[in-house]
Amino acid sequence: MVKEQILALAALISTTILSASSSATPLLSPIPDYLLVINQKEKILAEHSLDLTIREVSPEANQGFVDNILLALHYLQRGVKLPVDWEAIRQPFTVSFTLQPKEIFAFHGNVLSDFADPAVTMNSGFFTYEGYKSVWGLGGNGVCHLASLMNWTASEAGMEVVAPNGHNFAPIPGVSKEYGTSIRSQSQNQNLYIINNLENSVSFVFTANGKEVSLQIIE
Repeated sequence: MVKEQILALAALISTTILSASSSATPLLSPIPDYLLVINQKEKILAEHSLDLTIREVSPEANQGFVDNILLALHYLQRGVKLPVDWEAIRQPFTVSFTLQPKEIFAFHGNVLSDFADPAVTMNSGFFTYEGYKSVWGLGGNGVCHLASLMNWTASEAGMEVVAPNGHNFAPIPGVSKEYGTSIRSQSQNQNLYIINNLENSVSFVFTANGKEVSLQIIE
């Protein structure tokens, strides 16, 4: 009862001050900090990054891998217009998505029956007609590195991760072999599936700054 009276008084004071000083900015709330309730604090479950300078030994191939990784993230946020403006794609940016409990992420939309109707995908098939570069004769080459980063980080966050095909045919610099993930949108097995088996929603937050792509998984 006392708490309700305090809150009511605080609200009355706030309304009075707002009316009297509407031209003054910023207006500090007269409600004491100890009356403010924080419902939920964010918690970083896991965080890892890809060094964009070591994707491939050849500088030309490395740039192709990096550009394909960045383009995939822009497709995630549906921010791609053709023809691709590579200068814009390479600018620093942040993109994120959220999975509710039991929701599924699939790296592309060609999915196994166990993972039907994913809540989120990367929104592309990694084809050259979508603007992806061909490196060593393979369009979209490099997105496997991004998928491997996601596998690694989500696994460490305690989520259920299924990657039917590993990446044993080539190393992913900076990522342990166990998290290597092969991606090919023509194959349901060359996909990455992440299931939010946690009690709360989780957000995947990617940050690209030209030198690295980092991923935080936040609960």
